[in-house]
Amino acid sequence: MDRSELLKALEACAQCSCGCCKDGCLIYGTMLEEQMSARGRNSIILAYLKGQIQPDVRMARTLYSCLLCRLDEENCLARIPNADICESVRQEFVSKGFGLLPEHVPLVASLKNYGNPWMQPKSVRGRWVRQAGISTEHQSHTLFFAGCTFTMSPELTAAPIAAAKLLMIADEDFSVLGKDELCCGSTALRLGDRKMFEDLRGKNVKALTQYERVVTSCAGCYKTMSLDYVFDGSAPDIIHFTQLLSELLESDKLRPSALDVKVTYHDPCHLGRQSKVYDAPRDVITRIPGVEFVEMKNSREHSRCCGAGAGVKTASPQISLEIGKRRVEEAARTGAELLVSACPFCEQNLKEAAESLGSEIIVMDVAELLTMACMQDPV
Repeated sequence: MDRSELLKALEACAQCSCGCCKDGCLIYGTMLEEQMSARGRNSIILAYLKGQIQPDVRMARTLYSCLLCRLDEENCLARIPNADICESVRQEFVSKGFGLLPEHVPLVASLKNYGNPWMQPKSVRGRWVRQAGISTEHQSHTLFFAGCTFTMSPELTAAPIAAAKLLMIADEDFSVLGKDELCCGSTALRLGDRKMFEDLRGKNVKALTQYERVVTSCAGCYKTMSLDYVFDGSAPDIIHFTQLLSELLESDKLRPSALDVKVTYHDPCHLGRQSKVYDAPRDVITRIPGVEFVEMKNSREHSRCCGAGAGVKTASPQISLEIGKRRVEEAARTGAELLVSACPFCEQNLKEAAESLGSEIIVMDVAELLTMACMQDPV
């Protein structure tokens, strides 16, 4: 957003001043501090843009407390784009040297040095490829883009491995980049480092335009590549893996056996509210014979954020965990045995939350659930 758009939106928020956004703000609901709500944060930003206050550490902390989840916008009568406002001002803070937060500096340094935010060498990214038994040498018109978090976190690599197995079962031709895959840039963009994002975007666009179709399991990668990338010339089709799975099930290329299990689904913010992909994951789950699917009270556009997005987990891990615990408790109230999602950040935080609560609910990716059904003997 440019300065005039920012001021227009902020003035509209100030004139309305209803506070409806607080009903959907999970940070406010956890901390109960006005400046952590969209209305409070917007008031501070407006005063800053008008030169009435000077940027300081407290203001930076307020800016980086937002999950950018857009749940508050669902409750906003004036439809103020709070996430866009916050993301734009973060970029200004970084460009002027007022941001990042100290906790975020290592993430950006890692993006520069290793091409991922996990401070891991590139070779680690190829680990899941070896475990899945596939080759980076194979060339195809379709690229499976696994993403940083699924490939760098040992507790999450089961998801891309499951995805690869499903593609092989369906006899789908695909390529992977392995250690040569780069971060999509979502982390840099959400933190406000536009320069780093543009560098990663440029390198990825060059790599991705060699393919006709790019499929990713990561909700953040999907949102970033489909909505934030600008392709010079011909652009590949960007597809989330659940959308492809839905197509493969519809065409009978995947034929799952029955599973006797009760499942609920958590909508990732990047895939749901921000990309409007609600039906494909549910279609995959409900096409598995025997599965009893139950919705949480807050689902689809009203789904509660897992608490891990936009740098909040790095800067405020306890707040992130508390929000995740509330989501796990909501899932447990459905009576579900499995809490399924389609985002590595959601899976990671919800797993930690479930463990912290001592909950018996099992958190996994949609691809893992479908692999369970497709790789067992028919009942």
